[in-house]
Amino acid sequence: MQTLAFFLLTLQTMAIHHDMQGMAGGTPQIADELSLFNHHFAGWLLVLTGGFACLEESPLQQERRWVRYLWPAPLIFLAFYLLLRSDSEYLRSLAPSHILASPEATQHKLAALLALGIGIIELLRRAGKIEHLGWSYILYAGMVAGGLFLLFHGEHHSDAVHQQHLVMGLTAIAIGAAKALGDLFPKQGWLRFAALPGLLIALGTELVRYWE
Repeated sequence: MQTLAFFLLTLQTMAIHHDMQGMAGGTPQIADELSLFNHHFAGWLLVLTGGFACLEESPLQQERRWVRYLWPAPLIFLAFYLLLRSDSEYLRSLAPSHILASPEATQHKLAALLALGIGIIELLRRAGKIEHLGWSYILYAGMVAGGLFLLFHGEHHSDAVHQQHLVMGLTAIAIGAAKALGDLFPKQGWLRFAALPGLLIALGTELVRYWE
């Protein structure tokens, strides 16, 4: 399930993005430095996750079983980071009165909590604590839903941001489809060893190159 990392970090693309309000008279928008840093930081974590996904499908996984537990770690770390730092104006307090005062801040915190929940679920699945097939379908649906959200994500973003969201959303949907096909046809090892990690790294690169 290495591509679940992708979905959660795809959600972070939404969660860490701050609306960029244009100024009257067509003045160019000013980039949000915290938003840029968060996008780039998430991108590098996603590239790292793609590397862990490759290791998981390599012979090393047979010799070192702990390799399978590596990739949920960056995801869980990122979720905690975003709970504290997705909105600079709310760094002083996580009290409900502060979070609920802004719909955007509320959305960011809910996305971070969702990321944390999926990361923990995947960790428990790998540890054999939860084995019901239904958990897999929930995660597949979540990956595709994250991509669809980016495709139709509105808000007051610039055209450049909308275009980047479109590419990220399509990448997210592709990863969800690749993951489902990889599980449906387990003999097609290239889906797990090459396609999924490659798409994870591609999305990470898109985040690292993100600009506003």
